[in-house]
Amino acid sequence: MAEEADAQEAPFDAAARRRELRAIVLNPMQLITLLVVPLFVVGQHLHFIADVSLPLIVGALIFTQVSTSVLTFLLPPGGPTWTLSVRMGFAMSLIGVCMYLTGWGAVLAVGFAFSVAEQMRLDGARAARLGIPWILLVITVGELAVAGHWVQTLLPEPQGHGLAALSAFAACALCAVLGWTTAAKEQVEESLRRNENRWRALVQHSSDVTVVIGPTGEIVYASPSSVTLLGRKLRDLGPDIVHEDDMAAVHTFFARVRAGSGEVLRHDLRVLHADGHFRWFEIGVSNHFEDPSVGGLVCNMRDVTDRREFEERLSYQAFHDDLTQLPNRAAFLHRLEHAIEAAHETVEGVAVLFLDVDRFKLVNDSLGHEVGDRLLIDVADRLRDCLRPSDVVARFGGDEFTVMIDHLQNADEAILVAERITESLRLPVTVGTREVFVSASIGIAVSQDGHAIASDLLRQADLAMYLAKEKGRSRWELFDAQSAPHVVERLELEGELWRALEHEELIVRFQPEVELATGRVLTAEALVRWEHPRRGLLEPGSFVPFAEESSLIVAIDRYVLRAACLEVMNWSQHTADGRRVVVSVNLSPRFMRQPEVVTDITAIIRETGVDPRCVQLEITERTALTDVETTVARLHELRTLGIRVAIDDFGTGYSSLGYLKRLPVDVVKLDRTFVESMDTQSSDLAIVQAVITMGHALGMKVTAEGVERPEQAARLRALGCDTAMGWLWVPALPASELAEVLREGLPVPAESLEMHIARLKRRSA
Repeated sequence: MAEEADAQEAPFDAAARRRELRAIVLNPMQLITLLVVPLFVVGQHLHFIADVSLPLIVGALIFTQVSTSVLTFLLPPGGPTWTLSVRMGFAMSLIGVCMYLTGWGAVLAVGFAFSVAEQMRLDGARAARLGIPWILLVITVGELAVAGHWVQTLLPEPQGHGLAALSAFAACALCAVLGWTTAAKEQVEESLRRNENRWRALVQHSSDVTVVIGPTGEIVYASPSSVTLLGRKLRDLGPDIVHEDDMAAVHTFFARVRAGSGEVLRHDLRVLHADGHFRWFEIGVSNHFEDPSVGGLVCNMRDVTDRREFEERLSYQAFHDDLTQLPNRAAFLHRLEHAIEAAHETVEGVAVLFLDVDRFKLVNDSLGHEVGDRLLIDVADRLRDCLRPSDVVARFGGDEFTVMIDHLQNADEAILVAERITESLRLPVTVGTREVFVSASIGIAVSQDGHAIASDLLRQADLAMYLAKEKGRSRWELFDAQSAPHVVERLELEGELWRALEHEELIVRFQPEVELATGRVLTAEALVRWEHPRRGLLEPGSFVPFAEESSLIVAIDRYVLRAACLEVMNWSQHTADGRRVVVSVNLSPRFMRQPEVVTDITAIIRETGVDPRCVQLEITERTALTDVETTVARLHELRTLGIRVAIDDFGTGYSSLGYLKRLPVDVVKLDRTFVESMDTQSSDLAIVQAVITMGHALGMKVTAEGVERPEQAARLRALGCDTAMGWLWVPALPASELAEVLREGLPVPAESLEMHIARLKRRSA
């Protein structure tokens, strides 16, 4: 392979050497000296050339030129100093011979200057430094030859030697000046060469593309990086590689550049790569038509495709939801504002649907965030399927979605969309092997005149959605100005309730549970009230239901549990026999579904220092049986701490006594609805008797709620019910009043419960 490469390179080397020889031989400076030949002929005829054979002189001159050219070819310029010295000495010696053959000797020393100038053309200023000693050496040898009469001379001695000295000085001075000017020129050229090389290196190795565009629009130069960045060479560059959608803007941009004068203007455009894909380039163009060294527009192009894609991703993320890939709140508001403006011009309607997934918090807490996320993604997909291409659906936040419907003729069109969404969401969502059923409450607000404000339309739809939740969920409601104040009042109440927690406006009352056999108070149930600064004392029914729809109820449960634990520590000091009185606290389903519920309760007990045996926690039957395995595990943990557990409102949930034996509970509390009607409804009496019997069989105590008449207390005692609570004895009391009751004695003497009931009958008669 190496031999083949050498064979291929050999012809090129030979051709280069021939071109080099031709340039040396046909050098004008070499040919000009041959014009001296006619002068020799004329000079010898007129006798001012020495009487030497003319062929000898001409032959010497020709020999000098030919031999000098051959030596220059053999020892080419740019070589070591010795090669230049050899060429210089050889040429100077032959020139000296020709000079002294004419008889004029050193007077013709200008010939040395010509020779030095020729060598300086080939090797630069260093030829002048070597030429001066050779000039002096050759003239010295020549004058010695004249003095020895070895050569003829036309000049008398010693005047000829003096002229020789002056000629030598003049020739050396001329060579020195030529050398100095050439050295200065070489320095300038070297500086320019370095700058040019630096510029060329920067341009050729730059990651940017540099292009020069001529007056007629042709590309006259393109840096090598165009091949790297565009995959194209100079001949392949043209206006057709610009994206057609950018052409109009590009023409306008270049017109501005041509009208300017050197200022760099910037623009982004798409350029077709050789691989067939368009890439984004940032171009900076300046007008240099007036600069003769450029004569065109200088365009620097930088590939900014990655930057543009990153910016587009950021822009997308700024206006889209990561989970569902739907537009987010900011994008929805922007689109809604534009739709309202367009509706104002076309006199068409715009509707907003505000959608909230019902009981999503329950799914998220009980089944995990992964299931919750999959549920939201499925809801988003179903919403897309229910809409037209021009409609907009967005994830507004959490489990809330918004829909914008434009080009409406009437509100019925928006209602049809809401009904389609409601029907679509009724189908179960399959997550792994689990089916999750989902529904949504939808509020609808419609603007028919195009004069609505986007934020107002959203607020109206939001209020209508809250009204749909109040009416049972899984439905839609159209915004009605008459119902809005009620919803607004409820929202304001919710905000006030958060502030009530911060300012401790919630107070705790305690309803005693009376042991029917002895009349003693064994337990007191903690009941929350709201001491509203403007509305007075509010019962739980006015604020607890909507608190259960949010995390408010969790904060309220923590507040009541902490307050109850602090109070129960003092009660044992006020009882007649010093026994422990237990405080019972209701916990909401949302509180019990927290993964950290046991940790929370344990932390409150440690913080207050209460004896866990003095704490009873009440949960509803529905809460206990929602996720039986998890509930049983948590109740076992609580009972291990010494805490008692009660099932509240038993009989109103699944109404299956078989479930009762699976639950690790201490107390079953009969719901007041069975107590109220057991005197008139035999079925309710049977249920009461069955619960009491099964509770005792399972080792549980039974408490009856809502006892308000003496007959009820007597019947419950006869059936074997352990304790009861209700307005028959005392209402819910502040902690201080309950302590007073405990100190002064029981409300009903243990030995005369029947007498007390009779006395109450006489009093009522």
